[in-house]
Amino acid sequence: MARVPYVAREELDAEGQAIYDQIRQDRNAAEVGLQFRALLHSPKAAGHLTSMGAQLRFQSSMPDSLKELAIILVAREWNSGIEWTGHAVAAAREGISDDAIESIRTWKAPEGLNADEAVVARFVHESLRGKDVSDETFSAAQELLGVDGVVDLTLTVSYYSALAVAQNALKPEMGAGRVSTL
Repeated sequence: MARVPYVAREELDAEGQAIYDQIRQDRNAAEVGLQFRALLHSPKAAGHLTSMGAQLRFQSSMPDSLKELAIILVAREWNSGIEWTGHAVAAAREGISDDAIESIRTWKAPEGLNADEAVVARFVHESLRGKDVSDETFSAAQELLGVDGVVDLTLTVSYYSALAVAQNALKPEMGAGRVSTL
């Protein structure tokens, strides 16, 4: 059960309703998801955060497969069932192998990853586990993704970590009919 009530659109003032509508529009969704409705107790901050997420998710300079890989790596590190469940499917759709996804889910990665995927995994693991990215790993990621891509990778790790921390604290539900696959 969520630790805070979900905010409904009609509970917000005009500015908050515009933010609610932008979140829904950014995700091309009929309704704002429960995790974001929990964050709407702080509508301006939630709006900025979700706009960053929409930019990274839908306009990233990273290849979609590596972006989705980075997202599930972050989800696994933070035990985020919400992000894992949606993005593991997206990662598979973008060409990440079932073996690679399972190796991440079972904490065995980089086992099962190809060379490019292993670079992204090293970057994410060093960022979150070691709290720093080595020069060697950063250079490998920049060589793979370019300057814009390595910045997008860094921001993707940051954004999905922020979501996971919020989820871990606020405990939003996954939504009707959804069950974690983590």
